[in-house]
Amino acid sequence: MTFGRSLSTRRARLLALAVLLLLANLAFYLWYRGTAQERKDRMDARRVELTREVDAREREAAKLAAQRDRLLQVSSAIGEFYGKRVGPARDTLAPVVSEIHLLLTRAGISPTQISYATQPMHDLPLSEMVVQFAFRNDYARFKQLLQSIETGRRWIVVRDVGLARDAELPGGVQVRMSLVTYFAGEEPPPVRALARAPRGIR
Repeated sequence: MTFGRSLSTRRARLLALAVLLLLANLAFYLWYRGTAQERKDRMDARRVELTREVDAREREAAKLAAQRDRLLQVSSAIGEFYGKRVGPARDTLAPVVSEIHLLLTRAGISPTQISYATQPMHDLPLSEMVVQFAFRNDYARFKQLLQSIETGRRWIVVRDVGLARDAELPGGVQVRMSLVTYFAGEEPPPVRALARAPRGIR
């Protein structure tokens, strides 16, 4: 009798435990189901936030890459300018002057006088030389000279051009030009002079 009562008590406890577990599972299921939409909304909001953050990081990375490319281009241009196109006056002054006269000769242009003036630049470690001259010739030769200067191997820039029709020469023009070039490093000796064009210029 005692054994039967003990067995019944044990079964009742197991049944009660099973009922408690079932109720607990049911409560968890109801809670989980009831809060599923809230969790989904939070996850969707988090996903949108993460997407915006990723997009912002990608835009920032693209911006930094573009800035890096621009800096590389600027660095390359500076290296080209200082390393190859511009040199110290003692090494490049005479070759630059010879180059200008060679360009004039190739274009068949013969100015009677050419002036040179040099001065240091205030904001850059460079010195500037301005070359000025005037000539009369046909327009085609003037265009040829411009093209030669633009495509020349040395850093010679057209600063100013004055152009007028030459009434005495059919198809001719009267031209006044200012060219400028630069020297790196030490300052060249000041040059403010008028020089006659070499005989070879026609």
